[in-house]
Amino acid sequence: MNGLRWSLIVGALGVLAVIMALMAPLRADAAASTLGAAAAQSGRYFGTAIAAGRLGDSQYTTIAGREFNMVTAENEMKIDAT
Repeated sequence: MNGLRWSLIVGALGVLAVIMALMAPLRADAAASTLGAAAAQSGRYFGTAIAAGRLGDSQYTTIAGREFNMVTAENEMKIDAT
């Protein structure tokens, strides 16, 4: 059981690393035309939860990377999954 927990945690952290890497270029030059940029202008974050299974969908990750400036794991980090 501990091996499964460790695998889920490592997987979720990997998901977050990929998402943050996709979003990194957008932070430097985000325009106010995105949800994340509009929130940043008032000193706020605008985020979403993304499931690991959605990372293979390039359209989904492109939109998430463009619109959000904060990301968290969806169900992978809930207590029943870890």
